Amino acid sequence: MIWQLIISPGAERDFNTHPKPEKQRIKDDLYARADKIQPRRDLKKLKGNRDLPIYSLSVGQYRVILSLNNDVMVIFVIEMGKRSSIYRKY
Repeated sequence: MIWQLIISPGAERDFNTHPKPEKQRIKDDLYARADKIQPRRDLKKLKGNRDLPIYSLSVGQYRVILSLNNDVMVIFVIEMGKRSSIYRKY
């Protein structure tokens, strides 16, 4: 794994509320992304936060809100949820 994957406690709670097949699909996608040299390729950059860029990863009908820190190569997962409600905070 090239990038370290850190999941916040809130994202972990969100993750545990999803059905098992969806959880596995999201987990597989995150670990595959952590193995890539350029994980930003399929991410959508969210507007509004210039200090710390926040990205959205699409996994089926779910969205994973995350941040990438190049200094130490960390993917920090902030939140996970269905696309209908995930963007309300951002």
